[in-house]
Amino acid sequence: MSTRTKDQVKKAATGMLRRPLTYSEAVTQIGTTGLKRVGPYIREEYLRELQGRQGRAKYREMYANDVVRRAVRAIKLPMLAASWNVEGAEGPDAEAAQDFVLQCIDDMSHTWFEFMDETITGTTVYGASVFQPLYKRRRGQQPKEIYLQSDHDDGLWGWESFSPRGQETWEGWVWDEAGRLIALRQMTETGLVEVPLYRCVHFVNEGKMGDPNGESMLRAAYEPWYGLRHADTWIGILIERMGGVPIAKVNTADLPVFDPSDPDMVALRAYVENGLTAFRLDEQMGAFLPFGIDFEITKPPINIADIESYIRLCSWRILGSVLAQFLELGQAPQGSYSKSQSDKEFFLLAEEAFLQRMVAETLNRQEIPRLFGMNAGSFRLTKLPRLVPSDMQVPTLAELAEPLSKLVQFGVVQPGPKLQEYVRGVGDLPEEEEEAMEEAPTMPAGPAREEGEEPAEEASPAEETAKHYVAADLL
Repeated sequence: MSTRTKDQVKKAATGMLRRPLTYSEAVTQIGTTGLKRVGPYIREEYLRELQGRQGRAKYREMYANDVVRRAVRAIKLPMLAASWNVEGAEGPDAEAAQDFVLQCIDDMSHTWFEFMDETITGTTVYGASVFQPLYKRRRGQQPKEIYLQSDHDDGLWGWESFSPRGQETWEGWVWDEAGRLIALRQMTETGLVEVPLYRCVHFVNEGKMGDPNGESMLRAAYEPWYGLRHADTWIGILIERMGGVPIAKVNTADLPVFDPSDPDMVALRAYVENGLTAFRLDEQMGAFLPFGIDFEITKPPINIADIESYIRLCSWRILGSVLAQFLELGQAPQGSYSKSQSDKEFFLLAEEAFLQRMVAETLNRQEIPRLFGMNAGSFRLTKLPRLVPSDMQVPTLAELAEPLSKLVQFGVVQPGPKLQEYVRGVGDLPEEEEEAMEEAPTMPAGPAREEGEEPAEEASPAEETAKHYVAADLL
């Protein structure tokens, strides 16, 4: 048993924390992430029907539903409308490197829009997407293959395409001895292949504990979708059965239809039961009943209006699972405009986070270094460029006019070419001609003073701080 005091233990622990790690300690893992792996497969999902390939097939079935598809479109369309820029490069060839990335975007065999559509849809529906970038030498129109032709003739390597690896063909993953993910297993027409991830771009939505499958954005919508799918069937059945349950009654004691020893009664019972099962609204609707049997339709305790209310609830839960519940406002007599605006703003904030953190950062971390590695020595850079999507919450001119005018009035913002350019961009206004810009009067820094008048004292730091607080209150 140890006889060290608490002070000795604390001192020893402090000393251990300050000691630098050895090389072996720095690179060796102790324990695991806790990811539930069974061979190449992951078993984090507790519902069997949502695991593995059958789970991805189920998500595809969900995507065929009109409400789910509306939710996915609400997610992806604002992101597809975003424009992309390249910035952040440093070095003598920084501007040329940024222009090079923009050229590669416009020089593929498919459009950047198609690539983003595939990326966002796949990652939203299935939880993850894998693409293999293919490259080409930029040699103008010389190659016979159309997909290898380029608008540029500088001999650099550019993107030819981003080839997707369909989620429903995935057959697990491969890890090395140190527990690092190294490959995707895919079932192809010729058999099972391993796709090395160092040659791919791997987008993951909420990859907890390093789960390469990620989590589908439709996971939280599975239960309401399940109820919605059955509710549609219930309404169809009620309409077919004229809103009730067909029932046959024996009105005489001379028909022992439940006597199994009488073959005639057994046949009569089977005939009536088959007629009840087949009774529905169609071109052959009708019934021929033997003597002693009455037919009626009994109204169930639930009607079509109740099921429609349940369908609206399921639809709202599906849209709410992806923060798109504002799409349902206006479908009912109640609803608040301010509530819809706050929901929409929060939704767009989540969209920006997804596009910037999941899509852009993945490309900047995995693909941009590989692209410039293919062209090593062609650009003198100290920092690589980055793909940057545009903001989605752009104010309108009406929202911008009043606070901007007050900011100018209080001297917090001064009009200038950059501010004019920004305002014209927000309002999608035409650019101002150069002659007009030169002749445009500039706003004076302050009120003119008469000859001999002492100049006004400069504002103190406290007064400048007060200006900013006033401007913040106005905004």
